[in-house]
Order: sequence, then C-alpha cells, then structure tokens
Amino acid sequence: MTTKDSQFAKGDTLTVTIDALATGGKALTRLDGMVIFMDRGLPGQTVEVKITKKKKRFAEAVLSKVISDAPDQITPRCGHFGTCGGCLWQNMEYSKQLEWKKRFVSDSLSRIAGAQDLEINDPIPSPDTFYYRNKMEFAFGDKQGDITVGLRRYGTHNVVDLQECYLQTEHTMEILDLVREFVNSTPALTAYDPNTRRGYLRFLVIRETKHTNQCMVQIITCKDTTNGDQQHRAIRQLGQLLQERMNVTTFIHSLRTHTSQVAYGEKTYVVLGQKSLTEVLSFENGMPSLSLASHADGFFQVNTDATARLYGTAIDLAELSGTEKVWDLYCGVGGIALSAAPNASEVFGMEITPQAIASANENAKINNIENVRFVSGDVRSALENESSKPDVVFVDPPRSGMNQEVVDLIMERTPQRIIYVSCDPATQARDIATLSALYTVTAVQPVDLFPQTAHIENIIRLDLTN
Repeated sequence: MTTKDSQFAKGDTLTVTIDALATGGKALTRLDGMVIFMDRGLPGQTVEVKITKKKKRFAEAVLSKVISDAPDQITPRCGHFGTCGGCLWQNMEYSKQLEWKKRFVSDSLSRIAGAQDLEINDPIPSPDTFYYRNKMEFAFGDKQGDITVGLRRYGTHNVVDLQECYLQTEHTMEILDLVREFVNSTPALTAYDPNTRRGYLRFLVIRETKHTNQCMVQIITCKDTTNGDQQHRAIRQLGQLLQERMNVTTFIHSLRTHTSQVAYGEKTYVVLGQKSLTEVLSFENGMPSLSLASHADGFFQVNTDATARLYGTAIDLAELSGTEKVWDLYCGVGGIALSAAPNASEVFGMEITPQAIASANENAKINNIENVRFVSGDVRSALENESSKPDVVFVDPPRSGMNQEVVDLIMERTPQRIIYVSCDPATQARDIATLSALYTVTAVQPVDLFPQTAHIENIIRLDLTN
C-alpha cells in the first residue's frame, strides 16, 4: 500500500507495508511491478520511507518511521535498539530469525546458482542468543567535548555512547565504562575525527574467552601527536588499571595511520600480559576438544560455542575415514584443519595472513597434532605451488567468496568432496554455480553464529559427479 501512485520519484515519502526480507536483511515491498528495498524493517510493519534511488525495475529507500508494528513483533531488549547499528533483529523472535536465514540460503542458491530443488536443512541454532560474542570492536567519538565510546549510529559514522549491550558479556560493558571514565579524565587523550583526521583514540577492541577466563583489550590510536609522551604514558596507565580492576590478561596498543575506518593497526605492541588468548572448543559429536590460540590481528569466529557446532558439522559432512589427504583453504588459525586432522591421513592449510599461520602452527603444537602443514601466502599462489592432489577440500573464504582462479585450480585437482563454509550465501551460491560443472550439491546446512542479525553461516557439501 502507498499514499502515492506508482509514479513516485527520488525524494518522495511513501507509506508502505513491508512484504518480506531480502538476503542480507534489507526489507522490501512490491508496488505495481517494482520492488522497493528499504534499509531495515520487519515483514508486516507499516512504515514511512523516503525514496533515495529509483531505477527501471527497483527503488531504494530509507525507513524514517514505523507507523504500525508487525503482528509477531517483540519488544527489543536493548535501549539503544533502532539507534545503534550493532544488531537490527532484536524485535524478531529467534525462531523467526532462523526461518528467514534459511530462506536467504534457499533464495541465493535458487536465484544465483540455479539450484531449484535442493533440500535445505533447518539452521543449527546458536547455543546462546545474547551475550554470545567473544569479540567486539568499539569506536571512539566526540560529543560536545566529551569522549564517547561505543558502536556506530545506524547508517552513519557517528558513535553511540553505549550504556548497555547484550551481544558480548557484562564484563565487556564494565571495561567499556572504565575506559570511558579514564579517557575523559585524561586531558592528553582526544578522540579521532575521521572528517578532520585529527585526534588520537580510534578504536577499542575487547576479546574474551568463554572457557579459559582470559581477556584481551586492544587500543588502536593514531601515531603520537605533539603530546606523544603524555599519551603513551596515559595508554600504559590505562592498561595497568584494566589489569588490576578488570582482570585483563593482555593489553595491546596498536597504531593506525590509514584513514579508512577499520579496527586494525599497522603496528602492534603487547604492552602488558601475554601475546595471545587460548580458547577451548568442545564438540558435541564425540570429537576431541580443541585448544586454539589467537593473536590480536588473527581471525577467530566471534561465537565460540556455535563455532564448535560449525566445525563439528563440517567435519561430519566430510565423512573422513582416516585415509584422506585434506586441504583447508583460508584456514585462519587452523580451526577446521586441526579438527579434521585426527580423521585424516594428512592436512594442508593455506592462509594469506602470516600472523594467522603462526597461530595455526602454535595450535598444532598445543594440541599435539603432527599430520598438518600450514603455508602463509595468497591462496591462489599456494595452490599453484602445491603438487599434491587432495581427496577432500575445505574452503572457508572471506565474505567476498573465492577468486575465480582459485575455483578453477580446485576443479583441476578434482577432489572427491568439497566442504564449502561461507558467511555470505550470495557469494557462496556464485561459486557453487561454477563448481556445479563438475560437482553435485549433496548437503546444505546453515549454522547460526549471529543471533539478532541477518548474518548466517552456511555449509555446503559437493561431491564429484561420476
């Protein structure tokens, strides 16, 4: 429904009822053959939107006001909901979240990969729907002279000064409150302004283990300014305070000079404590538990117990007998490779990040696993230089999916099975479309690592077509 006819234009304000959700979480409605995508919202809501773009077959809009709620809408838990961009589905029942995530996987495979009749298993739920994250990246901002610390305001670069958050632990919020108090009482510390490129404090990253009682706090700043000595001393004092009052086991100071707003430092210094955290994954399928160490810049899935379900399911789908040669592409700190090793003849892992490979080798030693080999470098180059032929290949690429050359190189080696793990059903479906020239999809299993958001992990098994 709309208050205008279908001849709307960019800049118009419409009243519409949301019909569905698109892959990735955008809401949509249909009007006389045209689809209008909205930045957020729930099916069944009547909303006021402003058209920001209009093409021949579709339009885009931003939601400005909810006029009436959806019939099955629930009250969000967090007072920042609707303002903070951290999670957008707190007003949807978790069972409904899983239904939509399954639909995202199905729609992507049907629309992009051309797979019309696949059986999609129900998503494996996260063990926890709140307090599940082991890592959060917070930003510093400035509000009328006060330093704020929190998450980005939805759709902007402004920082919401968080007073509550239910994604990570209560301990995280206590750390956040202490950091906010300290930086506002220390004149030498200022918040970085991405517009003027002035200021010092950029990001605060907090990592916690769920089962080993460890905590890493990382402050990411610009290079020292004219107050460099005072700032350096202040950062160390903050680390000591966190160590004493918050049981922080590692405090890290990283420097970032690049202007892009990414919580990653070009130079990293361990100021206090140990250089890494070690977490334990406990599997539900009888696999031995796995200890995994990760450094500040190493990739580790953000939902610890759901990750155990993800890796355990991937290994189950691979049906390893103990004789297979296994490849783990984009192996990170070695989670899947080391999970597969007890049931494989040998495992070869590849990852572009040297720090991740260092952690992977460390993890092999921690777990007394000897039949693994890890190589640092671009996956395409590593594949070109690798002469062995795998029986089973695990791939867990970044959100952008695999490079076409990597897909081609995998197909040249013709492994019997491919287990494709992805955090983006759309790019996964794109790669499946290419792999389908030689492979048949035999299992599709979504696993939810991101409650209260539209994100979903998905595992697909492909078998070489005879």
